[in-house]
Amino acid sequence: MMTRQAITHLICDCDGVLLDSESIALRVLHRELLPLLPAWSGAGGADDGEQEEQRSAALHAAIAHRLGMYTDILLGEVDMEFELGLDAAQAERIHQTVALACGDEALPVPGVVEALQAIRLPRAVASNSDAPRIEAGLRRCGLYPQFAGRIYSGHDVAHPKPAPDVYLAAAAGFGVDPSRCVAVDDSVTGVRAAVAAGMHVLGFTGVAHDRKTMARKLKDAGAHQVFEDMKLFPQLVSELIWLR
Repeated sequence: MMTRQAITHLICDCDGVLLDSESIALRVLHRELLPLLPAWSGAGGADDGEQEEQRSAALHAAIAHRLGMYTDILLGEVDMEFELGLDAAQAERIHQTVALACGDEALPVPGVVEALQAIRLPRAVASNSDAPRIEAGLRRCGLYPQFAGRIYSGHDVAHPKPAPDVYLAAAAGFGVDPSRCVAVDDSVTGVRAAVAAGMHVLGFTGVAHDRKTMARKLKDAGAHQVFEDMKLFPQLVSELIWLR
């Protein structure tokens, strides 16, 4: 009978787990991309307003589904799906607008400060965001001292999430086997990355717009457990710290 390894280290995604910045990114991206939707070519009439609302909602859903990707990849996929006609300059401007808004407005995920205080494990951040953005957000929220020197960005490895590289880099930084790490992520992309890295994976849905749907998606992606309230986080981790 196989015995599960004791969990000794904690690795967190940043946006949507530590920082409530994905809702900011979603709002800004939708605001910036909505005017670029091709004009509705209907014949006019009472249904035109409903059509515009449906297209706006579809754009919103398409962006939300891709949160956790690099912003430039997200923009490219949404551009292709909706035929927005984005050029390189527009994409870069939107990218910078999102980064600035997230850095300036991000707040800690409700309950995460208290949860981290209760979890007595060495910790790191593994995120697809670039390192300066991660650091700026953590500093703004007072979380940086807990993760200083342990920030791993998808920009600094060969392949970003959903590849396991950034999670593997975090484990290597600790000098531990990935199986000794518990990873916490809020996106399908991130959960797949952590599963591929061989970690125990907790999916977090607390900042998702549709928690029930996201919980199903995270489980389908391989999350071992899913939770939506940070009050549950310390207990879930403590249950993984098995006595040797």
